[in-house]
Amino acid sequence: MDAIIIEGLKVETVVGCFDWERQIIQPLLLDLVIQTSLEQASNSDALADTLNYAEICEISARVIQEAKPELIEHAAKLVLNALFTTFKAIESIKITIRKPAIIAQAQSVGIRLERHRNDFRPSIGE
Repeated sequence: MDAIIIEGLKVETVVGCFDWERQIIQPLLLDLVIQTSLEQASNSDALADTLNYAEICEISARVIQEAKPELIEHAAKLVLNALFTTFKAIESIKITIRKPAIIAQAQSVGIRLERHRNDFRPSIGE
């Protein structure tokens, strides 16, 4: 299966459950593996025939920054919903979100979600 891979997208945002976390900007690091057919783009060499990587990054960062989530699990779900809604050609997405230097003994902590288009159910009003 073809895939677009984005690694280490840094998103500066308010994130966390504790009062002190709600007062500061923290980095999140996102990795995305987006399964979609790249056959047409590989033949045509045209941006119009693929998913725009810059737009994927901008949407991913924006939805997290606007929501200011408490949990990185929720941040991941927001990104999944936004990308599936925006890009109909996406077949599946694996997203990893890491929160660096939040636990003294760990370089980072994080989560990974994987969803397929047929798992995606837009909320009422989307």
